[in-house]
Amino acid sequence: MSHRVSAAVLLSAGVLLAATGPVLHFGVLPAVRVAPWDPADTTVSTGQGTYLDPTTGAPGTGLVTVTEHIQGDPVVGREHHAAVWTITTRVDTPSTLALTDARQALQLSVHRWTFDRVTNQYVPCCGADTGQGADAFRKFPFHADALSYRLWDPEAGRAFPAQLDGTREIDGHTFNAYVQTIPPTEVGTLAVPPGVLGVTSKDATVEAQEWYQNPQTVTLVDPETGTPVSVTTHEIVTLHLPGDTRHSATALDVTLRTTQDTEQQLVNQATGQATELSLLEGPVPWLVTALGALLAVLGGLRLRRGAAPAAPDVPAGGPDVPAESTAEGA
Repeated sequence: MSHRVSAAVLLSAGVLLAATGPVLHFGVLPAVRVAPWDPADTTVSTGQGTYLDPTTGAPGTGLVTVTEHIQGDPVVGREHHAAVWTITTRVDTPSTLALTDARQALQLSVHRWTFDRVTNQYVPCCGADTGQGADAFRKFPFHADALSYRLWDPEAGRAFPAQLDGTREIDGHTFNAYVQTIPPTEVGTLAVPPGVLGVTSKDATVEAQEWYQNPQTVTLVDPETGTPVSVTTHEIVTLHLPGDTRHSATALDVTLRTTQDTEQQLVNQATGQATELSLLEGPVPWLVTALGALLAVLGGLRLRRGAAPAAPDVPAGGPDVPAESTAEGA
């Protein structure tokens, strides 16, 4: 490769690298620092607790399993410029866990969360019934390091403050811990057999008020991506006759925690994305630009040197003197 060609290649590569830095920071970064259109994630939480079958009134004690599936709808989402996630939650006891029909689970709920992919704020569209007035639900905002967030609770159907409570470590990675407490909150009514509430009635069922509370939920959140990687929560649901708390029953009392497999999956996902984002947000794009500028300067200098005219060759003894001039001088 000739001197001029190599210099031109060096100059071109430098210019390309110098332009790459701003493209990475101002073009690529905003495109990837958004909530995904089409998640298809399943998380599992388990815990020992007590529960009540509302259809039979039979109490039980044992392992409670909560399986949550998040499915994105990218077609509708792109049409409305929002993330559209359908969240299906199934609560199972040991006797219902193996049943393929989710409607036979202890509890089954389906909710629709629509939100801005950048700010995490609720967007009213597409059949949304979850997340209004909240800062976070199944995802926190990017750079999740605020002292408090309004965290949506699907059982209560509203948002309550979640306060920053230091950090926790998992596999050497640091996550922010947010703690939320939900006071007793009426969430609806439920038809149950009279015996559940200890009353007699000629009717097959009586209407009970359903109250929910949560003494403490601890959510560990990746601060870069806003991804929750682990949740520990204590859910309590009680039933009682309207206006008569003497006749009541505990429908659910369980402390749930994200399973180890789910936690590991979420940690790997969050830290991998966080590494990519930190590289794009940090000095890497500008180091690329600086390197490109240096190469471009070097290439330009080499081109200039190659274009400079060569000096004429001069013999060691000085220039030749014509013979006629020598004779005249003699």
